[in-house]
Amino acid sequence: MSDVPDAFGFPPPDDPNADPRIVYETVEACLCGTRLHPGPVWGWGVCPSCYTWVNTRRPTEASLPVVYGPTYWGTTQRMVRCPPLEQRFESDALDRVPQYLGALAPHLKPGAKVAEVGCGNGRLVHELRRAGFDAVGTEFSPEIIARVRKLTDAQVLRGGATDLERGAYDALVSIDVFEHAHDPRKFLREHAAPLKPRGLLMVHTPVHDSPYQPYTYTVGMLWKPYHLYLFGRRLAERLFREAGFEVVSNDTQVFGWPVYVLRKEVG
Repeated sequence: MSDVPDAFGFPPPDDPNADPRIVYETVEACLCGTRLHPGPVWGWGVCPSCYTWVNTRRPTEASLPVVYGPTYWGTTQRMVRCPPLEQRFESDALDRVPQYLGALAPHLKPGAKVAEVGCGNGRLVHELRRAGFDAVGTEFSPEIIARVRKLTDAQVLRGGATDLERGAYDALVSIDVFEHAHDPRKFLREHAAPLKPRGLLMVHTPVHDSPYQPYTYTVGMLWKPYHLYLFGRRLAERLFREAGFEVVSNDTQVFGWPVYVLRKEVG
């Protein structure tokens, strides 16, 4: 393993979970208010009411810049056998990206203004632009932005939903991000703010109907400290409603999980 220091001046740890810069906190209750039951593996708790799995020893919010820094995009991805970002730019175009486009595009007018928050390798933003939409992406890591700019001419802004102009977008996209959110309710409020009235939010996140389904998930899904919630459908849809979204569509499935297209309600 490389001993080249990361952006914080530290060498990559052998186990990112043991990174001394990460401070952890304990979670005892589900977002629905129910006390968690001990889960079967690695400190996960299971909600007996809504079936959501909760990371009961999670990084503090202040630790997240360390958690999702260069180590995450390098060491961690290799450890869970994810291909490099550049390879994912090509492979995503063959599987998931066409399905995301198929779920969202029918609900948009030509030239609609779209932002993908946490765009990763940028392939979906690239394809949205090719389909005629005014699309941009966002990422927090300057390193990742620089790499994506070598793959596509699509604009990638530094930041997240709170850095986007309020009320300016016809649609926002969130792929494989919601399960990482420290505060999912806050996350949804922040993603509603940049949307125009009746704007759309497309969310893809692991959602299950049985407390036993996450047993089938990969090690990369269950491995600490990255995924904070694996949502039961009941809780996910409750959070959407509470944030002022109605479900327009959830028929498309990618990797067995529904792709939610949500509409921001007015009033």
